[in-house]
Amino acid sequence: MAIIFQVIGAPTEEDKSFVTDAKATSYLSAFPMTERMDLSKKYPGAGENAIDLLNKMLLFNPYFRITIDEALAHPLFNKIRKPEKEVMAKESIMIEFDQTTDTLDRKKLRELFLEEI
Repeated sequence: MAIIFQVIGAPTEEDKSFVTDAKATSYLSAFPMTERMDLSKKYPGAGENAIDLLNKMLLFNPYFRITIDEALAHPLFNKIRKPEKEVMAKESIMIEFDQTTDTLDRKKLRELFLEEI
């Protein structure tokens, strides 16, 4: 998480508002407050639209992140996107891995990843 927070900054109280587990909240609070990295300085060759999309995708709180539909409609893709060729799935894809209520320690997570792959 420390590496991620070096890029997106440590989560604020508002960022953590969706976290309901007390241990997870405590864990997140242990990180020192860091500012969000200026992605335009990290990627000086990237255009304004690319940096804008990255900033909208790289948010800690999933409720604040850009949706997939918003991301696809982002101006970054205006020149290459061909909506008439896009196909929508007829049904939702459910991954059993996401439905588990087991405690996901490192070993169990690895097993589930390998099983899914």
